[in-house]
Amino acid sequence: MSGPVALAGADAPEPATDTPASCSPVNLATVLPTRAPLADWSENLGFDAAGNGWVARNLRNVVERYNRDGRVVASVPVSSPGAIRLGPDGLLYVTFGNSPVAGLARQGGVLRFDPAAAAPQPEIFVSGLGQANGAAFDSAGNLYVADTLSNTVERIRPDGTVDAGWTQRARNALAANGSGADGIVAAGDVLYVTLLESPTARIVALPIDDPARASVAVDLSPAPLSGPLLPDDLAIGPGGLLYVATGSGQLVRADPADHTSCTLLSGQPLTSVAVNPSDDHTLILGTEGGDVLKAHLT
Repeated sequence: MSGPVALAGADAPEPATDTPASCSPVNLATVLPTRAPLADWSENLGFDAAGNGWVARNLRNVVERYNRDGRVVASVPVSSPGAIRLGPDGLLYVTFGNSPVAGLARQGGVLRFDPAAAAPQPEIFVSGLGQANGAAFDSAGNLYVADTLSNTVERIRPDGTVDAGWTQRARNALAANGSGADGIVAAGDVLYVTLLESPTARIVALPIDDPARASVAVDLSPAPLSGPLLPDDLAIGPGGLLYVATGSGQLVRADPADHTSCTLLSGQPLTSVAVNPSDDHTLILGTEGGDVLKAHLT
């Protein structure tokens, strides 16, 4: 990452990968090498208002900020952290309880903290959720949290209360499309939600005003080949295109307008994708092994 969002000083090139002709070329580099493969699992990525990058280390129960030399300069304890999202109030919101065990016990939720504080102190924003995974804010300040185990999206009002009616309508709509609600991104009046366990690697378009009118945005793998694609986190890039990280190791670009997709790169299993706030043609990727990668769209 460039500027204040850099997570490491030098970029280590990744091995070249074949890119389909229908996709733009991608330059890939490692910006933050893992210190302990797998234990460093980088579940999600986010940025504060100053453009600093934060990484959720799910298996180590911590959210960390790094400087350009790759050193940890801030650390916040979070139990099984998931998505990291900047709230309209300038605080960082982090989902917690992102594990099946926490989901079964309804121990998931969202905490928040001031990322500019010398020693950020997390406070609970909402608790009693299931497996709290992906998250996104809409323009009205409502927070949407994906419960992967229960296959729904929880709508959290700005005061921290759950909109149970909206959530139930979302649950019913998603159940008709697949299972494993995981990543969420908001685009105007629509939420795009990935279904991790869908055999066609489905992304659902969920209208905010009426989630019951859910539709298929795109099936990333309409004819499953050797195995599941496992769509995880996603982000919106230039032109409203979706960029999807998959557990099978692909970074996929999808166009919800014409329901098409193509693979940008293949490699190690990916967990998350975020757009660099200072350069919308650069994506930052989290991995199961713990590396944080940079993919530049050329």
